[in-house]
Amino acid sequence: MIILLLRFMRNFINLKSLFGLFAIICLLMAEPGCRKDKLSMSGSDKLKITIDTLFFDTVFTALNQVPGVPMSVNKQIVVVNPNKNAVETDIILGGGTNSYFRINVDGESGRKFEDIYIRGGDSIFIFVEVTINPNNTNNPLIVRDSIIFNTNGNVQDVKLIAWGQDAHYFLSDTLCNVTWSDKLKPYVVYGDLFIPKGCTFTIEEGVKVYFAPYSWLHIKGTLKINGTVNEPVMMEGDRLQPEYEEVAGQWNGIKIDTPSVNNEISYAYLKNGLVGIYCLSPQQSSKINVIVKNCFVRNMLYDGLAGLGTTMYADNSLFVNCGRYGFLGLEGGDYTLKHCTIATYENTFSRKEPTFVFTNRKRDDFGRIVKTFDITYNFQNCIIYGNLADEFGFDLEPGKFVNRGIDGNLIKSSDTTWKKTNNVINKDPRFINYKKNDFRLDTLSGAKDIGVLLNPPISSDFADRPRDNKPDAGAFERVE
Repeated sequence: MIILLLRFMRNFINLKSLFGLFAIICLLMAEPGCRKDKLSMSGSDKLKITIDTLFFDTVFTALNQVPGVPMSVNKQIVVVNPNKNAVETDIILGGGTNSYFRINVDGESGRKFEDIYIRGGDSIFIFVEVTINPNNTNNPLIVRDSIIFNTNGNVQDVKLIAWGQDAHYFLSDTLCNVTWSDKLKPYVVYGDLFIPKGCTFTIEEGVKVYFAPYSWLHIKGTLKINGTVNEPVMMEGDRLQPEYEEVAGQWNGIKIDTPSVNNEISYAYLKNGLVGIYCLSPQQSSKINVIVKNCFVRNMLYDGLAGLGTTMYADNSLFVNCGRYGFLGLEGGDYTLKHCTIATYENTFSRKEPTFVFTNRKRDDFGRIVKTFDITYNFQNCIIYGNLADEFGFDLEPGKFVNRGIDGNLIKSSDTTWKKTNNVINKDPRFINYKKNDFRLDTLSGAKDIGVLLNPPISSDFADRPRDNKPDAGAFERVE
């Protein structure tokens, strides 16, 4: 094409101008025959990309060619070749024809671009758009894709993130004295949601909160979750497809950090995270770090309820099918659990440790005690069960613990001395269907009528049904 153009123009310009024109056309068109840079074939060549994640968190207002379908703003990525020599790279939109995103590489639209030539020290531009109708509730909450670069076998990518539904979105935000109360539109968290010291964060009944992978609800202030029996607060990962219904580890969990106190979590359902509630704020005089009531925590990759030298109270709650511990009290603290169900049957986690553990000793990798702590505990009317021979574990330094009572429990343990303190050992609690997360008691349950009378009493169970004068162990009272 260039040769034909030169022949056509040679009668109108002199030779010197002709070669000048040739150079300009080569530069503009980047034809292979015009390239002077040495082409590198090294597998160590990497591109310099201006961003690793491209977010589309703006309101979709423009209209696409399809009437009524909102289209995002146009965003730009700069790709630089920092190497001395030229490189060729393949650029691919990971989602292909199914992607919500579209890309344009140096003026050409498409989904796959091969052998894109970038001179040494030069750059190219990639423009990205996304088309989503956020009113379509069949869309994912968060739409994900990536642009993949393959340069001489060296693979790099840029992640693409867009909001897929009409919801309240928070991207690594910090909140102070804020209340969430919208029952219609969910709240979606990408990155950590941080509550600083001195700030209160309140979540009212009926609210649904979805977390992207690796996201924490990180509390240094105070958390108040005010769910009700009929309208609990729901917290889980943001992937709502059926295949993710019971997949652990989809988000991180609730982390209550120093110097947080007076946290109250009532009627909350937490599932599919790394941990449910993890409190590492130390004891502070008479203040309780966290109170957990009528909560259902399940399918955590590690722990359901965990404390590190903290003050924790829980009643009428379930911590079930967790990969490491249903309950963990570590490095001392003050722990009270009443009418809780802690049970793990899930085999996919390959558990070796009991589901219920508390200790005031810290050991090194060789099992040697390196430090001890004060611990106080009171466990009453709980079910502690699972598919291991021992589901109740402790490691206590004599003289550094206060036992306020371990009684009225159903415990899975090879240590039968627990019978001496009004506990029932190794009887099957006979849950209705633990495989379907139904931990109500069957009529032949070993947990029936074994609880002790509490002072003050807990008059109703997890489902707000009354308890009688011979209470059952666990979160649920058997109703005939």
